[in-house]
Amino acid sequence: MENNEQVASFSTGDESRFVNERRSNVKSDLIEITEDKLENILIKHIKRMGTRKGWLAPLGLFISVVLANVSATFSAKFGIPASTWEAIFILAAIGSGIWLFASLIVMWLNWKESTTDFLICKIKDSDES
Repeated sequence: MENNEQVASFSTGDESRFVNERRSNVKSDLIEITEDKLENILIKHIKRMGTRKGWLAPLGLFISVVLANVSATFSAKFGIPASTWEAIFILAAIGSGIWLFASLIVMWLNWKESTTDFLICKIKDSDES
């Protein structure tokens, strides 16, 4: 068995037939920050990041309520008249539409502050864009 062992070898020098050119890009900035300051920055940034997706829930609700209102034939259920059910769905559509509009405005106002580049600048305590 010992005679059948195969030894893997490789070459990283100039004689390698697979490596044409070698480049190194390992320089980086060192950022020193205290744990509590980093935690505060990250907590604020997580809230801002949520604004980028905060419009999805109101959009889904708005579409669902509008489609239900358009396609449904309301009837009296649970002791509530059909006209009341229709009014509830209309108010839900208006409310979710307002919520969607407000979420889109918040997302638009916080767009720049919700990027990773902004987060890194905050951690570095720099004004770079």
